[in-house]
Amino acid sequence: MEEKENIKVLLVEDDADDYVLFKYSLNEIKVNSYELAWAKNFETALDLIKKKEHDIYFFDYLLGARTGLDLIQETVKLGINAPIIILTGLGNQQTDLKAMELGASDYLVKGEIDTEKLERSIRYCIDQNRMLKKLKASETKFRSIFENSHDVIYLSTKEGKILDVNGAAERLFGYTHEEMLRMNAGDLYENKQDREKFANEIKEKGSCANFEVILKDRFGSRKYCSLTSNIERTVENGELYQGIIHDMTERKKAEQDLMVAEKFAFVGKIARTLAHEVRNPLTNINLSVEQLEELITEESYVIYFDIIKRNSKRINDLVTELLENSKPMELRKSATPLESILQTTVDLARDRADLKNIKLITEFDLANKNIMADESKLTIAFLNIIINAIEAVDKNSGVIRIVSSCGKDKCTVEITDNGPGIPKDHVNKIFDPYFTSKPNGMGLGLAATQNIINTHNGTINIESEENKGTRFKIELNLDS
Repeated sequence: MEEKENIKVLLVEDDADDYVLFKYSLNEIKVNSYELAWAKNFETALDLIKKKEHDIYFFDYLLGARTGLDLIQETVKLGINAPIIILTGLGNQQTDLKAMELGASDYLVKGEIDTEKLERSIRYCIDQNRMLKKLKASETKFRSIFENSHDVIYLSTKEGKILDVNGAAERLFGYTHEEMLRMNAGDLYENKQDREKFANEIKEKGSCANFEVILKDRFGSRKYCSLTSNIERTVENGELYQGIIHDMTERKKAEQDLMVAEKFAFVGKIARTLAHEVRNPLTNINLSVEQLEELITEESYVIYFDIIKRNSKRINDLVTELLENSKPMELRKSATPLESILQTTVDLARDRADLKNIKLITEFDLANKNIMADESKLTIAFLNIIINAIEAVDKNSGVIRIVSSCGKDKCTVEITDNGPGIPKDHVNKIFDPYFTSKPNGMGLGLAATQNIINTHNGTINIESEENKGTRFKIELNLDS
């Protein structure tokens, strides 16, 4: 029987209850044995770190007057190269990103930690840490890891020309090995400024760890990745960049799906409460109006009764709409040509576009490919985007372009307009339920669209520039 590896863990946590929960989860991991040390404060932690006795570190973000970020900086200064995992609160994304920039290997959300997540994070961080050490240690070990790693491992010139890359690159980006060797690393970046920032950091520090960036595969699909790279100085080729690209796309999508689900659960709770509190007095109003209609028969009062009934119905309809939009999405999927769904959507929007003399330009290149979809729900999702675009662009000069294409396993739909664009501080809120910039809007259209796309296991992203326009990009899986 294979002997279990003994892993020494240091937890820096000032809350005794959180320590007990962490210890319980750690003890439930059966793959290896763990020796847990606990530091209750910043100073004690620093003394233990200086001994360099631990294989992995867990730092809570809040540590009294100091923070886990301060402790990461002190640990890096001491030359500790063991992995560090930061423990943060739900939704504390800026802290997570800052921790990764300072040198943390991963982050976990307190309150969501269970045995499976903890084991996976420890395993990934230790594996990645050992991988980087082996890369520096010897070319022979490097080649073995290089060929078998699930992460992309690459070697490039400092100008970005790719000299070598492992098989994981073909799986992630869809290019063959030969095609990759003819490319520049900058070709993979969605935002060229990210490439410049990454290269500058390596140039200044000699390395760059856990740099989060969006890359694109050969079909234009976005890949959320974490880059770790360092300079390798060689006699033959001078300074080279060697590094690892870790694909976080599924993780990011899971986080986004969870966020959307939590939003709709919260909205549903509010909607149900609102329905109860509004409909009860509304019922009394309607009953009273009916009684008054029987008692007061003068013709002059009829118009007032009609106003009351009409507005009561409007309130009731609004409450019904709130409830419907907050219900869990139920799909009736079937193999459906995406082009057919798009054409139906365009036909439904055509009259509105014609009223404003707006051009609707379509470029479908889908080769009659099918997706597994609820046709009516997906039509609503696309229609919400197009109607928003029609309302945003100027009369007589507005142009809306709907372009679609299919890759190996995904279809992409891009809906672009030449409207006024969306303010930067609104872009991140655009899918939030009840967020709207329209005077008479309810803020449910794009929230419903995102919910529909996510329920179809797709992705939706938005890019917008003020005074230039907005682009929505939707990716959906092909029917296998």
